[in-house]
Amino acid sequence: MKYAAASPTLAHTLWMLSARTRGGKHWLTNANCEFQSITIAEQTQPISVQILPSCNQSYVLSPRSAWITYAKDEAIRHVPVKLKWLAKIGADCLFFPLSMLLRGSGLDSAVSVGNRLISTNLYPDWNFQELQNLTEELVSEYPDYPYIFRNICTEVNPHFCNYLQKCGWTLVPARMIYLCDPQNPAVWKHNHVKKDARLLHSDDIQVVPPEQIKPSDLPRMRHLFRQVFMDKHSSLNPDFTDEFFEFCLESGFLELYGLRDKGEIVGVLGIYEYQGSDWLTTPLIGYDTTMAQELGLYRRLMALLLQIAKQKNKRLHYSSGASKFKQARAGQACLEYTAIYSQHLNTRKKLFNQLFAKTLQYLAPKILKKAEQY
Repeated sequence: MKYAAASPTLAHTLWMLSARTRGGKHWLTNANCEFQSITIAEQTQPISVQILPSCNQSYVLSPRSAWITYAKDEAIRHVPVKLKWLAKIGADCLFFPLSMLLRGSGLDSAVSVGNRLISTNLYPDWNFQELQNLTEELVSEYPDYPYIFRNICTEVNPHFCNYLQKCGWTLVPARMIYLCDPQNPAVWKHNHVKKDARLLHSDDIQVVPPEQIKPSDLPRMRHLFRQVFMDKHSSLNPDFTDEFFEFCLESGFLELYGLRDKGEIVGVLGIYEYQGSDWLTTPLIGYDTTMAQELGLYRRLMALLLQIAKQKNKRLHYSSGASKFKQARAGQACLEYTAIYSQHLNTRKKLFNQLFAKTLQYLAPKILKKAEQY
């Protein structure tokens, strides 16, 4: 099967124009923010500023949702029902001090750089001078806010991470992610990878490439995504709007693929690429959770993702979650960080930022590695 090629540069430009004009809620129902822009290495990057900081904002926008609310909910979710009351008390005790540090740091209203309101942003390896210029411009334009860069990983952008730290940014652990190189023949020798590939190419469910996706398929695709990420997991996941799905179909911002069974879409996959990055990822995946588990809809979608990455000669960013599943399919666990800059703020806010960062640098790796067991 030959997959369609996207035009990411034009798509990103169009995404930015709409974001600046209409705000984050045009793309996500739970992202109440304004957008401006900044230039890095002759590329225009989005700058998001929260309008009303809230614990109900998606974690892709809100540091509070990402580090406090979502993490707290996940910690409680994995506990047996009989012990949930005890887990809630323990989570409150653990996260309350962290919440106070976050509030004092000003991160509740941080300016986010390069954030396109998706689970995994991809970046080129900007050099030291470009990042230094960016930092100076941010201090000039937004003197009263701390700044954050999401999705920073030394295995994905090694030089980028090093240069950020040299410019005074602090790396704070955010989540455990899984990385894979489909160009490595060893990947395809994994037993689960071979089984998934056979399942994907069986005749019972059809793979629908981007050029065959119809506008009438989009409401169903959105429903399937929400069925998995909003209903099954957390309302803090990005809740993409109808307009977002329409935009992806028209522009290729995410390449939309589907699984079709008896004429109906039963799975959706959105492929994301960025110019200058060697990586590919999927911020959008969903499937019909009411169908028989034996059909392996999630397995088919992940097999499709791996196959597309190989064809495009890209390394695969599996993102976070489903740790055992992804490790069984050649995913290598790596810590991902959010970079924070607060050197320009007053002494009190700088101190709160330092304490917040040091607390998470100590606690988060242990918690995230423990979570891999689930």
